[in-house]
Amino acid sequence: MSTPSVEPTPSGAAAPARVVVLVSGSGTNLQALLDASADPAYGARIVAVGADRDEIEGLARADRHNVPTFVARLKDFSSRDAWDHALADRVAAFEPDLVVLAGFMKLVGPEFLERFEGKVVNTHPALCPSFPGVNGPGDALAYGVKVTGATLFVVDAGVDTGPIVAQTVVPVEDDDDASALHERIKVAERRMLVDNVGRMAREGFRITDRKVRFGL
Repeated sequence: MSTPSVEPTPSGAAAPARVVVLVSGSGTNLQALLDASADPAYGARIVAVGADRDEIEGLARADRHNVPTFVARLKDFSSRDAWDHALADRVAAFEPDLVVLAGFMKLVGPEFLERFEGKVVNTHPALCPSFPGVNGPGDALAYGVKVTGATLFVVDAGVDTGPIVAQTVVPVEDDDDASALHERIKVAERRMLVDNVGRMAREGFRITDRKVRFGL
């Protein structure tokens, strides 16, 4: 079955693409995006940062860059569906061309994905479709692979199953433990995220039959 083509607004010469970033913790990937977007040639502007919890460093990073922030805590809503609806409303208020889940530790729901269809991206610290879920580096290490890495993908209703935008490879060293391997993956993941969000913003992208193509 074909996946419908998706065409987020490219940056063009006049206005950068509008990006909303969702975080749950320290926001190191967010910081990398903020730093990159300070260059007008990057083609993307972080217009808001949202979180699922208060008083985290990710929000503080946004504040230091004078980027608007908002918080949608799951416990403040009567149901997960109500939270998903509110989160979608808060993101929609900033009219994003792209939504980046940068260490966001909640699964967005059906309404959110429908309202931002094809415009939500996330990273996973493994080479999808291998080793999905919360322990990608540890699972890769336990399996005995010689290389692993990170994947940037367009979010769908599955767990780490969406169409792949980009992947980067990280060798597995003989003396690695899961923590050391994950730290090296994070470095490569951050570089991949920044490079490809910028490219998505500048060139636009489309999805056909699960294949993500840059350019409109």
